[in-house]
Amino acid sequence: MRLYRFAGINQAQIATLTRPIVNAVTGDVITTNTPDNALLRAPMQGVETAFFALNGTDAQSTYHALQVSVNRSMSHGLQFQAAYTFSKSIDNASGPGGGANSNGSIDTSSAYDTAGILGNQLDPRANRGVSDFDRPQRFAAAWTWDMPKPHFAAGSTAASWLLANWQVSGIVTLMSGLPIDIVDPAGGSLYGLTGARPNWAPGANRQTAMSSVPPGYYFNPYAFAMAIVQPGQPIPSAHDPNALAGDVGTDIGNVGRNALRGPGQSCVDFSVLKRWPIRESSSLQFRADFFNLFNHANRNNPISDISTVSATGGSVDTVTGRILSSGDFGRILGVSSGPRIIQLALKFSF
Repeated sequence: MRLYRFAGINQAQIATLTRPIVNAVTGDVITTNTPDNALLRAPMQGVETAFFALNGTDAQSTYHALQVSVNRSMSHGLQFQAAYTFSKSIDNASGPGGGANSNGSIDTSSAYDTAGILGNQLDPRANRGVSDFDRPQRFAAAWTWDMPKPHFAAGSTAASWLLANWQVSGIVTLMSGLPIDIVDPAGGSLYGLTGARPNWAPGANRQTAMSSVPPGYYFNPYAFAMAIVQPGQPIPSAHDPNALAGDVGTDIGNVGRNALRGPGQSCVDFSVLKRWPIRESSSLQFRADFFNLFNHANRNNPISDISTVSATGGSVDTVTGRILSSGDFGRILGVSSGPRIIQLALKFSF
């Protein structure tokens, strides 16, 4: 599909000792890369590297799903319907809304029909991953049961008045969690960017990020490292040993988009109704609705912004980018569900 997305087409080029960049305006010959000379290495002079973007139609998405549904019409007072979806949505730019923000909360925005790119602006596959709103599994069921009057109540007016005309109903929803996109707002400075993704720590991957998790964390924050490049070191994402950093800066990072997945979500709503016939055309009805019956707290995604390490009392090795103490990075600090709500209603029909 040809979907809209913003791409920063003035991303700085990487200079090397063997392929220097000659600035068309100043004539400077650039052989090393620093955050300060990123503007001089940009293909178009006089405009920003980070915010000069083209809204193109080159974003793509694919969606595959197995969908199963079951319906039972009213029979013996019972009816229900249920649906299950097993799916996967992949794209290289998701529009706003439906995913999770880097602070873990659900993104409820829907102002634009286009999406931005984090990291390498010029490589369409660099931002490819599961969609921000992807939920691999979802199950929903709804049912209503007109409860039969007990046999022993047939000969008693009082028992019939108390035990007849009851109805119970409910809705159950179960679904996978949202993807977790690990981000670094200070990443990509050697490319003139204002945001990218960090690196995997040496020896770490998706499996290790979700194992050996410290108490109080959802994922292992020590599985990630800021993509810091020291002066004189090759820039890993350039894949060229001659592409050197002239000063301390940050690379794009090798963690993929939406690399992890957050906690699953569930909710049970329940209703009970009692009806008392008064005359042929009138009745009294009492109803009690229980929203989030079990008072289950659906947790938000964890904080996935690696810059919160320093902002929340943690620390980072400024040479290697390794996390020394993690602060709130990787913690879940909020919930997306409301508390149990009980609603009572009395209705007279005539």
